[in-house]
Amino acid sequence: MTEPTEPMGVLEFWAMTDLVTPMALRTVATLRIADRLAAGPADLKDLATAAGCDADALGRVLRYLAARGVFVVAGPDRFELGQTARWLLDDDPSAARRWLDQTGYGGTMDRAHLDLLGIVRRGGPVQAANKTSLDPVAAASYDRLMEANTTNEAELLVRAIDWSRFGHIVDVGGGTGVQLERILAATPTARGTLVDLPGSVEKAEQRFAEAGLDDRCGLLVGNLFELELPEADAFLLRMLLHSFEDDQATDALTRCRRALRPGGSVFVAEAADTHQPGFTTMDVLMLVLGHGRERTLAQYDELAAAAGLSRVAIHTPPVGPRAIEYSA
Repeated sequence: MTEPTEPMGVLEFWAMTDLVTPMALRTVATLRIADRLAAGPADLKDLATAAGCDADALGRVLRYLAARGVFVVAGPDRFELGQTARWLLDDDPSAARRWLDQTGYGGTMDRAHLDLLGIVRRGGPVQAANKTSLDPVAAASYDRLMEANTTNEAELLVRAIDWSRFGHIVDVGGGTGVQLERILAATPTARGTLVDLPGSVEKAEQRFAEAGLDDRCGLLVGNLFELELPEADAFLLRMLLHSFEDDQATDALTRCRRALRPGGSVFVAEAADTHQPGFTTMDVLMLVLGHGRERTLAQYDELAAAAGLSRVAIHTPPVGPRAIEYSA
C-alpha cells in the first residue's frame, strides 16, 4: 500500500509542471557543455563554436541553469562548471549525460512521453520503443546505458547468490555481458551462455575475450522467443521480464523451465515491490515505451506458477534489483 504523503503547496505543484528545466538540462547534455568546461571557465563564443550552436541562445540557457546552481557565471559571457554540472560530465558514473542526450536512446524515451495522453487513451503506444525496433544508433546507445547501469550493480548481485552451485549459467537478455562476466570471474568452475540480439552479442564477445573468458562462455544470438535455449543449471533474467506483458513473460519463463536441469534455478532479477522509490516511475516508463510493466512479488510468483515454477528464495543486494529464485 502506498504511504500517505503531506499535501503539497501551490509552488511545489507548479514546480512539478516545469518543462523548462528538464529541457534545458537535456540541451546542454546533448551539446556536451559540461565536458567543454571540464578544463576550466570558457567564453560563451568559444563554447557555442565548439558545440555548433548559436551563442546568444546558448547563453540564455546557461544563465537560466546558472540561476539554478548548475553552472556558474564567471564573468560577462563566461561560464564554468557548478558542482551539479559535474553530473553531466560524460565519464560520471551515473551516466546522466548519456541518459539525457537527445541523440541517443534517452531522447527516444523522452519523445515517447509526448504521447502519454494518447497512450492512456489507447492503452499503449502506437509502436513499442524496444531494442528490436530501434535504429542502429539508438540501439547502440541503449546498450551503453544498460551497460552503465549494470556495471554499477553487477558485483552486488554476484555476492548475493552462491553461483558456485551451478555448472552452466545462461544469462537471457544479458546485453553486452557485464553481469555474466562478473559471475564467471567469481565462479571459475562455471561456464556461461549469453543470449541476446546481434549488436549486443558482438560487444559481449569482445568483452569475454578481453577478460579471458571466451573459452568458458558461449553466445546464442537472436530473439528469445525464436530460439531454443540450451540445457543449463541456472537461468538469469536481469531486468528483462518487466519489458514484457504477462503472456510474453510467462513464455520466457516457460522456455527457461523446459531447458532447466533437475535441481536448477531460474533467477528473476527485478525491482522490489511498490514501496521501493522509483517503482511507479518505472511503471509509467514501461507504459510509455510499450515494454511491459513493473510487478509485485505476488505477480511474479503468479507468472512463475503459470510457467511451472515455484519460488524457493529471494536474494536482495544492498543496491539494485533483487533476485527471485524459482525452481521447477
